[in-house]
Amino acid sequence: MGSTVKRLDVVTDSTGWVAGSRAKGEFRCAGCGYGVTVYKALPSCPMCQGTDWERVPWRPFSRSFRATSSAK
Repeated sequence: MGSTVKRLDVVTDSTGWVAGSRAKGEFRCAGCGYGVTVYKALPSCPMCQGTDWERVPWRPFSRSFRATSSAK
């Protein structure tokens, strides 16, 4: 009935993410802290040439919005 698909191209263990891995989201370089947003594959860090990345936690409400009372 159901099939199981095993993703081999995405690193999800505690060792982190490596340049060249398919990924989508926000990441920080493990070496220097440089931040990138990627939609396909992680690059090498443009600042330190590092290859290890850490995922930035998703924060859906961290961006500030204009107060609705000021629009009245």
